[in-house]
Amino acid sequence: MNIVAIIGSPRKTGVTSTVVSEILSGAKGNDHHCETIYISDLTIKDCRGCMTCQEKGRCVIRDDIEKVQQAIMKSDVIIWASPTHWANVSAMMLRLFERLFGFLIREKVRGFPIALNANGKKAILVTACSTIWPMNWLFNQSRACFSRMREMCRYSGQKIIATLVVSGTITKKQVPQKYLKKARTIGHNIK
Repeated sequence: MNIVAIIGSPRKTGVTSTVVSEILSGAKGNDHHCETIYISDLTIKDCRGCMTCQEKGRCVIRDDIEKVQQAIMKSDVIIWASPTHWANVSAMMLRLFERLFGFLIREKVRGFPIALNANGKKAILVTACSTIWPMNWLFNQSRACFSRMREMCRYSGQKIIATLVVSGTITKKQVPQKYLKKARTIGHNIK
């Protein structure tokens, strides 16, 4: 199976990246091919809102978005990973979602959009939040971040097979073992 992890954190040794690395470590044990894309390494411009992507099925701005599109096309499983920033995905992840709009879905006048290039793929959602449990969920921090990811997955036809939230990162110097173990288990269970 081909797995691509798309990480919307600029911190390659941060909590989000560390947890994703553990998921991939568990997956590699089952001989899955794994690729990691750090959005921070890419040049991805802002969406212009021109809606040409709805006509052409891809964004007209040609930059590193093509690398992400190719990785999605060849993947069976997509790991969407972003730290929680103000009850949302990171700005770079949101920019990516906006730029993938016409690649992932085609809007219709009525009803649900038509799922395109990620339709039928499996998805894993990961976030890390500085707010402690249960406040991160009660005050809609991590929950709202996942809501953005879930909406993108739902409309683009991806089936979410696992989620992982690491809360209270502001009080942790390193990722607790219980989260690393859960991440490896998620990776190991990818079928």
